[in-house]
Amino acid sequence: MHDEGLFVPSRRRIPPALPLAALALVAIAGCGGGDSPSAELTRTTTVTRTITAPATTPTTTTPTTPTTTTPSTPLTLQAAEQVLDGRGYATLTERDWQPDHTLKVLIGIRRAQPRAELAFFFAGEAFIGTDTKEPSGAIEVTNQADDRITLGYGLYEPGDALCCARGGTRHVTYVWDGARLTPEDPIPSADPGAAQSRR
Repeated sequence: MHDEGLFVPSRRRIPPALPLAALALVAIAGCGGGDSPSAELTRTTTVTRTITAPATTPTTTTPTTPTTTTPSTPLTLQAAEQVLDGRGYATLTERDWQPDHTLKVLIGIRRAQPRAELAFFFAGEAFIGTDTKEPSGAIEVTNQADDRITLGYGLYEPGDALCCARGGTRHVTYVWDGARLTPEDPIPSADPGAAQSRR
């Protein structure tokens, strides 16, 4: 018979406890892995965005082509005679026209009565005016240069007919300076009652 008060250990073998060193190795292996959920949560992801600026076309300066000015058409005798015609005068003689001169002249005779004459001056390609405001009884061109023209005025005594000036001739030279036409000599009076007038 057995004494019920005694504890009899089982004959089944109990495995000995794992050494402490082995447990430490297992713990280290579990914490050092990089694929654990806790490691994923703490991983920082860096995203690099590349922004491409739009391409720009370089500004280029196109050289300006110089503007070519066509020289104006030279003033012809016919064009000058139209100026006289528009003012009621006809050309006394075309021999006075010097197309190669800067200053040009045509003596015009009035178509209406009484008979009268005016000197029409042209500079370059333009009509620049007449010798006087009031016409004269008789005018002739006595000398010409490129920028100056000398006119001879028939001088009348009181009572002289327009056909026959008895007072001789007064010469007046007109000079063109590129802007103005100026007489270098005194112009005879246009008063028909005065001695040696140009009336």
